[in-house]
Amino acid sequence: MNSLPLHPAVVHVPLGLALVMPVVLVGLLWAIGTDRLPTKAWVLALLLQGILLGGTGVALWTGGQEEGRFEERAGEVSLEAHERAAQAFGFAVAATFAVGAIGFLLRGRRRPFMATGAAAVGLSIVALALGIQVGHQGGLMVHGRVGQTGSPAADAADQASDRGDDD
Repeated sequence: MNSLPLHPAVVHVPLGLALVMPVVLVGLLWAIGTDRLPTKAWVLALLLQGILLGGTGVALWTGGQEEGRFEERAGEVSLEAHERAAQAFGFAVAATFAVGAIGFLLRGRRRPFMATGAAAVGLSIVALALGIQVGHQGGLMVHGRVGQTGSPAADAADQASDRGDDD
């Protein structure tokens, strides 16, 4: 078994896509709404959102597989909170995909298409906010601040005292 955890490498795909999807969706919706692109161009939104959904699924799976490796260091409570936030992120990503797919099916009807497109934009912003929360929690666990004081200065002082650097 490889000693390097896969989860930290995998999570950057969905987090990065979650960051750009609101902009992509707004851009596509604007271009379609102003007749610069045909409504079938919305398939690009579905393709990217599908990659985001798949990447989120892989991130959730790898996180579950590697949970035991980090539970002692990060603490069960922190890991469970991170997992719940990741599941909420996954739900928002899936909802965005579903609404975007409904929009694609309605592409022949301008108003319903634009309404579902706008809903997909809103959901993608919710997914982004949840993704930021998940990433923040994961980052805190990786850098050893969760379950300790929560203060970087206090954590640095604790680490210095552990090394015997008390001056």
